[in-house]
Amino acid sequence: MGLLVSRRDAVTAAALFAAVFASRLPFATQTLWAWDSVLYARALEHGFHVDFDLADQRPHAPGYLLYVAAAWLARAVVVDSNAALVLVSMLASAAAAALLYLFARRFVSRGASLAAAAAFAASPLTWTYSEVAYPYAVLALGSVTLAALLHRARGGSPGDAVLASAVLGLACGFRQDLAIVVGPLWLWTMAAQPGRTRWSSVAAGLVGALVWLVPTVALSDGPVEYLFALTQQATFVAAAYAPHSAGLGALAANVGTTAFALAWALGAAAVPLALAAGLWRRPAQAPDVQFLALWAAPALAFYLLVHIGEWGYVLSVVPALYVGVALAIDRVARAVPHPRLATGALGAATVAAGAVAFVFSAGPFSAAELRAHDRELASRVAYVRGQLDPRHIAVLAREDYLLIRYYLPEYSALFHDPAPYVSAPRHKRVGQMAALVVFTKGLAPGRGTEVRYIECAKGVRLAYVPLPPGAMLELFGDEYTIRETQ
Repeated sequence: MGLLVSRRDAVTAAALFAAVFASRLPFATQTLWAWDSVLYARALEHGFHVDFDLADQRPHAPGYLLYVAAAWLARAVVVDSNAALVLVSMLASAAAAALLYLFARRFVSRGASLAAAAAFAASPLTWTYSEVAYPYAVLALGSVTLAALLHRARGGSPGDAVLASAVLGLACGFRQDLAIVVGPLWLWTMAAQPGRTRWSSVAAGLVGALVWLVPTVALSDGPVEYLFALTQQATFVAAAYAPHSAGLGALAANVGTTAFALAWALGAAAVPLALAAGLWRRPAQAPDVQFLALWAAPALAFYLLVHIGEWGYVLSVVPALYVGVALAIDRVARAVPHPRLATGALGAATVAAGAVAFVFSAGPFSAAELRAHDRELASRVAYVRGQLDPRHIAVLAREDYLLIRYYLPEYSALFHDPAPYVSAPRHKRVGQMAALVVFTKGLAPGRGTEVRYIECAKGVRLAYVPLPPGAMLELFGDEYTIRETQ
């Protein structure tokens, strides 16, 4: 993809951007989505500071300074931190779709490129992460942007290689894992360059990285403290989640999470891929097989063999897969008597299938899921604050612990942090609190635990557990039990 595109393609890309952005507006979430969302909101509200101590993380290592800076700019336009982070996600998803169209356009017809880019935007996984305070739509945008620049650099001028390297260094300020996603692609691209261009590219990449690295280190109490936070975070993740340390259970979890996310990311796009499989002949202008493999494979290998903490991680490779979808649609269309009609039909069916699944289903990646999250969190927070005295109530939470700390800071919050792949009970004292409120839906009372359920709103409940003086709380897996009193 050249930096210059035809006027018609530029107009098409701009229209696609506007359409995708407009489609996001009705479904934007109103509350912070998850654990890391709170860390980004903290950075916006209290200043950027990377730390390993949970109490001081704003956000956690490695920091994503430029992502936070983009949300800070958005916060000048919208009402709060959540809205700012969601706005960044919406803009990033729209830009990713537009750039995916322009990149695919180099290899296949306008119709096939547009169909694949629209299908990417309409897939339930992409759409969901476009509506929440999470940076994975930004990860998709960074991935397709860097792939397009590196593809151009592979057969372009020395200036193209230097530009791609500088953008790579800068883009890592939004998501440092972009170095893993496109690092092998960058090395492969540089291998084809003369020595002087390689060194110039390395220098450009370092300069781009210093733009965010220097202020990140400065805002995180200096290089020693930042390096400590970075190594502690990496060590914890590797020890707790990587199959080489956590065993086959971790590998099975990584495989299952990755496969599940990719299934929701591709959806009906599997149809043109399957049809094309029996017809495949490499088009004259198709991207190198090595290029697509080096774009997608390294990140997938990392997610399988090291860690995938969130379904949204696969958005780093989904744009590469949708380039394959564009090639498949184009190949199938060329094999029938009316290519344009076939392209339109395949594209419309693929886009519609994804959109219907997101808008009308009750699946895990759907508008219904987004609405339920907002409703349940807001209802529980409103009930606790309106009905329960923080002097006498403790709140138990698991993955939504930081959401409690953010929305109910006046309450004593207990964090249930079950070690992954380890079965061992944990114990917590709850002081002189009169009752325990269990916020997390997935936690269940153990045998003999007295519980009554409070309906905060229709279909939204909280577990209320009376506590005798000196109560000891035992936590084992998904169960909580009062085991002893003093």
